[in-house]
Formats: sequence, C-alpha cells, structure tokens
Amino acid sequence: MKHFSKLSLLIAMIAFLNQSSIAQSVKGMVIDSLSRQVLVNASVSLSKNGAILHSLNATKGEFEFSGLDTASVYRLNIQYTGYHSFVLDSLKADQSSLVISLVPDQKEITGVTVTASKPFIVQKNDRIVVNIAQSPIAAGGNVYEAVKKAPGVVDIQGLQFRGKNVTVYINDKPSRLGGEELKTYLSSMPANTVERIEVIPNPSAKYEASGGPVINIILAKSKDLGTNGVLTTGAGAGKYGRYNGGISLNHRNAGMNVYGSYDYQQVKVSNKKRADRSFNNLYTIHDEQGSIESSGSHTAKLGMDYTINSRSSFGGLVRGLFSDKDRDINNSSLVSTDSSSFVSNDNRIDLSTISANLYYRTRLGKTGDLSLNADYFTYNKDYSDYFTTHYYDKNGGEYGSPYLLRSNAPANNRIKSFSADYTFSAGNISYEAGLKAVLTRTDNSSVWEKNENGAWENDELKSNRFVYNENIYAAYLSASRSISKFDLQAGLRMEYTDAKGYSMTLKQENKNNYASLFPSLTVSYNLSEKQQYSFSYRRRIERFGFDIVNPFIVYQNQYAYYQGNPDIKPSYSHNFELGWTYGNEWMASAEYGHFTDAPAEVYKKSDDGTAMINTYENIASADQVMLNLTYTKRLFKGKLTTSNSLGGLYAKYNAPENTGLSNAATSAFISSSNMLSLGAAWKAELSAYYYSPMRIGAYDIRSQVLASAGFSRTLLNKKATLGLSVSDIFNSGKMRYGVSSYGVKAFNKNMPETRFVKMTFTYRFGNKNVKAAKNRRTGIDDVKNRMGN
Repeated sequence: MKHFSKLSLLIAMIAFLNQSSIAQSVKGMVIDSLSRQVLVNASVSLSKNGAILHSLNATKGEFEFSGLDTASVYRLNIQYTGYHSFVLDSLKADQSSLVISLVPDQKEITGVTVTASKPFIVQKNDRIVVNIAQSPIAAGGNVYEAVKKAPGVVDIQGLQFRGKNVTVYINDKPSRLGGEELKTYLSSMPANTVERIEVIPNPSAKYEASGGPVINIILAKSKDLGTNGVLTTGAGAGKYGRYNGGISLNHRNAGMNVYGSYDYQQVKVSNKKRADRSFNNLYTIHDEQGSIESSGSHTAKLGMDYTINSRSSFGGLVRGLFSDKDRDINNSSLVSTDSSSFVSNDNRIDLSTISANLYYRTRLGKTGDLSLNADYFTYNKDYSDYFTTHYYDKNGGEYGSPYLLRSNAPANNRIKSFSADYTFSAGNISYEAGLKAVLTRTDNSSVWEKNENGAWENDELKSNRFVYNENIYAAYLSASRSISKFDLQAGLRMEYTDAKGYSMTLKQENKNNYASLFPSLTVSYNLSEKQQYSFSYRRRIERFGFDIVNPFIVYQNQYAYYQGNPDIKPSYSHNFELGWTYGNEWMASAEYGHFTDAPAEVYKKSDDGTAMINTYENIASADQVMLNLTYTKRLFKGKLTTSNSLGGLYAKYNAPENTGLSNAATSAFISSSNMLSLGAAWKAELSAYYYSPMRIGAYDIRSQVLASAGFSRTLLNKKATLGLSVSDIFNSGKMRYGVSSYGVKAFNKNMPETRFVKMTFTYRFGNKNVKAAKNRRTGIDDVKNRMGN
C-alpha cells in the first residue's frame, strides 16, 4: 500500500503538470561557434519586462522553457565562462528549436591572446562546481585531495558533504567504490587529470537512489581543434620526496575526436597513530603505531568520439589504473596487566582497475534525445601482510617465541552496467525516462597462515572466501514544467535489488531481495531577477559498501581488528531542503533528514574480552538538521574570487541502550577559498577551513583546522604554467577522536603526513582553436535562420 500511495501521488503530480494549456515553449541548444561542439552547463535565463521568470543550467547543452504566453515578448540571456554573453530580445514563444553559437571571449593585447578564465568556484541552481584546473594548490596533488577542496566536503572516516555520506561519480558514472578502496583509487589519480568537480546536494530521479549527495568528477578533455597536447611534471617534499609526470594528446576535427593520456606518480609518506582503549574499565591498552608508505601509480586512458551526422554520435573510452603500495608498519601495545607486545608488519597492496564505456546518442524527432550506454569495470586487488609479534614482561624482557602470521587477500570485482535514457517534450512539459541494470560480482579470498614450530599452517578461524552477487534493475520517470514564476519537477525511480552473499568457507548464504520506490519533488520560485527560493524532497537509500558486507577480518594486532557484517541492511532516508539564492552570490539552505536502519560504525569486545572489534551495525534511526550559508563574490574587476561557507549540523542517533550510540550533538564548520589574479601572468590561492568538535554515532571528533596556499605563473607566451604550493601550512591536519560503544572506550590520534611543498610545470603544445578564428561565425547566425522574422 505504501508503494501504491507513492505511485498515486506521483501520477497526480504529473497529471497536474500535464494539464492542457494554450501556452507554448522555447527550446534550444548551446554550441561553440568554432568547433560546433555542445557547451554543457551554460547559464540560461528567460526574462519578461525586466524580471527573470526562469533560469537553469543547460547540463547537456540544451534548454527549454515551457508554459509561455504566445502573446508576450521575452528576453533570452545565455552566459558561459570564457565566451561572450548572448542576448536575444523580442523573443516570442513558438515550437521552433534554436541553436545558439557562443563566441570565445579573446582579447588581443600586443600580439598575445588572453582568454577569460573560469572562476574557481561557481554556485549553480542544483550544484556547486569547483574548476579544479584553476587551482595552484591542487596542481601536483591527487584527486582525493582535490575533492576535499569543494565547500562543505570533509573527510571523516570517509568523504561527507554537510554531514552526509557521499556517492562519488566519475564522468557522470558511479565509481562503485567506498571506504578505503575509494580513497586508494582516487589517491592514485593525479589531480591534473580533472577538469572540474561537481557537488550535487539533491540528485534528481535520474541518479541512482543509493547514497546521499553526489560528487561528480569530470576528467579533463581538450576542446581544441587540430592536434595538441599537454606535458606535466612535478616534484614535492614533506618528510620524504614525491614526483609526478604525464602527457595527454588530443586530435579533433569536425567529425571525430581521438584522445589519450598517461600519468605516473611516486609518493612516499609517513603516518603515526596513537590509541588508548579500555574494556568496561577493567583494563586498558595503549597502542603506538608508525608506518612508512611508498606507492607508485600508472593511469592511462584512450577514447574516441565520432559524429555520424547532425543528429547522431557514438564513442568509447577505456581507462586503466595500476598501482603498488608498500608499507612498513611497527605497532607497540602496552597492556595495563603489566605485559606488552611489539608487532612489525610488511604490507603490500597491488591494485589494477580497468573501466570501459561505449555510448550512442541520437536525436529522435524534434524534441527527443536517446542515449545508450554500456559500461564494464574491473577492480582487482592483491593484499598481503607479514606480521611478527614479540612479547615482553613488565620488566621489558622478551618471553616466548615470536608469533608469526601472514595473509594473502586477493579480490576480483566486476561490474557491468547497461542504461538507456530518453528525454523529450510534449506540449509544455519536458520528460526524462530511463532504464538501467547494474550487475555486480565480488570474489574476495583471505588466506591466513600461522607459523607453528617452523612450519606454516592454515589459520581456519581467520581464513575465508566470500562471493557476493548484487543485481540492481531500475526505471525512472520525471516531468518538469514552468508555470508563471514557478519551475516544477516531479520524479519517481523504482529499483529492484537481488543480492546474495556466500561464504564458501563457512558454507553460509545470505539473500536479500527488495523493491523500493523513490519519489522526488522540486519547486522553485523566481521572486525577482536576483532572488530565488526552492523546496525539494528526496527519498534515498544507503546501501552498504562491498567491504562492509564482507565478513573478513582485517588484522591490526592481537588487540584490534576489523570485521565485516554480512547481515547488515540498507538504510532509507527522507530528505527535505529549503533553499535561497540571491544574485548568484548568496546561497543558503536548511535541510532535514530522517534515516531508518542507519548503518553505524561500532566497536565491540571480542568473545574472550581481550580485543576490540570494529564493525558495522544497523541502529534504529537517526535525524539530521543542517544549515548552510555560502557567499561567493568576484571583486576588484574579477581579480579576486572569494567563496566562503558557514554551516551548522545537529545530529541525533536513536539506538538500543546497550549500544551506547544514542546521543545528540551540534557542530559547525567554516571554510574559505580565495583566488587572486596578480597581473596577466600571476595567480595566487589561499584556502582554509575549520571544523568544530562533533559527535556522530560512536565518534566524538575533536576540532580541526587546515590552511593551504599556492602560486602559479604563465610562461612562454602562455603555453606553460609553473606552480608552487604548500598544503597544510601549519601541519595541523591531525584527526583526533574518541569512540564509545558496547562498553568499549577508545581515544585515537591519527597523524598522517599532510604538509607538503609541491612544484609543477605544465606545457601545452599543438594547434589551438583560436587559429580558426578567421572562420568564426557570430553567435546569432544560426538563430537568424530559424527565427522566421
């Protein structure tokens, strides 16, 4: 009945949107006047008598305004960074489809071409865009570090945005990774391979229902005509050195684009950890851990886009990541019962991923667009450890023989995805519909061996092989239209999940099949040319990560280890948001989320009461209230761009009394990012953030402050860029937190190496699209041929 009532409500909303009307619409496409390529995310607004009626982002390069009066005259305004603005007065509503050609904004100064640069942070109606390629600080770093530069994004036991766990997309496709696997993957990708990072607080029905806000990482791809490329090299140092290098090549003509790249980075870092744990206040354990980690990673991609005709195109992309990581870990444990141990661990991780995509896009009729995608992703990891444990009495004398333990944990994960998306217009309503199937298989083995009298024997209590299959089938439909100053969008997504996990060692099988409906609604009101209000509702699901459902043991020492939970259930949430924007400078939001069966990280005692087990469980429910205010402004004729955010979070967890997880707390954060242009060649950046103490579930997290700075200078007639940056200037990027659950209490201090000095050099070569300027057409040529007057 619940699903029926939701479906009935959605049908009623769409029926309301589809009421007959004599109103007409204006639709069109935004393209580059030189390359004829579609320009995505252009800002498009429609006004009447000086007041903006509707504004949107042309996410696919297309726009449509419905519900317009045929007797009225409108004004169309299109803006895109790096291009001249386009304005069309005396526009009348009809069924014609416009093609708007924007002209690059280039100024000739003493023979040197100066092209307008993109602002570092852009606030859009439905997302925050961070143009990471503009950041001197991000240059020479990795993608994981770059993602944390987005306002409101923090790393608290995983990436979060405004207190919610995020889902990471790469080029509009889910990464399918979480936890340490996601961190390892993104840390192996150089930041210079990224064009921009989009943060989408409230994803529409088109996006998968799993997870909270979406972080969409858009990889860089040249839009220049002819053959061109970029060479990148860099070096840096903290306690140890690091370096990177890469090359990207691109060939583009009127009908085809072929591109590829290769990047390599070598990093060596140190890390220290301290932990104090107590078990029902009976005895305590003090841990000290130090590690040195060396890693090298190779990333490569090869892609092609081919335009069949003016209506259809197809293409493909293959990306590969290959990395190896060696860690030397030393861990000492002091037990209050007058004994201690020292554990050394030689750890190695070999990682390889390959992803492939094939797509076909075509225009059907006057208003329809069909997009077909097939994706394949493999994630293979080989994880090995060699532990040596020495035992000491209260006087420091070693007793007994060293305990030798080793493990090998290969993982072979495969994901196949097929999707079809169709957009079309009927009357005054724009529709989006689609089908998708995601087929996942993970095969993880963990073989533990202990040394007994000089011979290696299988440790059956730790060894396991776990195979997990999860198939998700989805369908969605959304409808949108404009009525006077209101923009309305209603959507519904249905997902059916068929999951099965099987432990071949324990002969245990866990099945979970369920179907869910996920309605969404967005209402926007354009009060004036500068001021807009919005309301949105989303129902979401948070599925467990593949590492969480895996019952394997991840061993740290005899007193601490992690173990997955194959019985964990997905969590559902209802999310509401009120939004306000003013002049594309001020943005405020108030959010509320209610979560059921919320997955929480917990700490327990082992059966013998001597070790702490870190795992995940479902708690009864959780509530979150989030307030956020962001101010973005370009000052001093655009030379300074500043973006500042202030936020507050109230989180309440409701759990059984014996868990120790029921709590309520408030916290706040402040972030500031500032980009300054110093003349025609110099650029400087300064960013900082502060997070107050916060309580989330079992975690009691202490405050944190971090500041970074960078400079860059263009050289060689703007073909080259030299950059210098310092991350974590005050070396304050430490994570201090306490945990408390099930009678286990602990205080942890993680001290990773976060302060680095980095220098990068980038050189761009080959043909540039400015050489085609003599063939340039004006931005209104296509419109003239289609307006009919």
